[in-house]
Amino acid sequence: MIDNKNLLKLLRIELRKMSNGNKLKFLTYKKDRSILVEKNGDNFRVVENGYHKIVWNNLTEAEVLKRIKKLQKIEFPRSNKLYLVKD
Repeated sequence: MIDNKNLLKLLRIELRKMSNGNKLKFLTYKKDRSILVEKNGDNFRVVENGYHKIVWNNLTEAEVLKRIKKLQKIEFPRSNKLYLVKD
């Protein structure tokens, strides 16, 4: 479990460590909403599964951070803690 307020700081560190095919999944306590970040070659894929179900492909590291910042407010508005699953 991680703090919701530390999500972007943790993600910035983890994106640099990720190798091809690695995944990070952030889930709410009830596990009904999630955001998946997957590394594909030099780019990333972000999957929003909750309020909306949308996939973004071929994002750079900066674009992922910008997208997650917006998604954090939509998907986890009242969450204090999040589950983090690494694959």
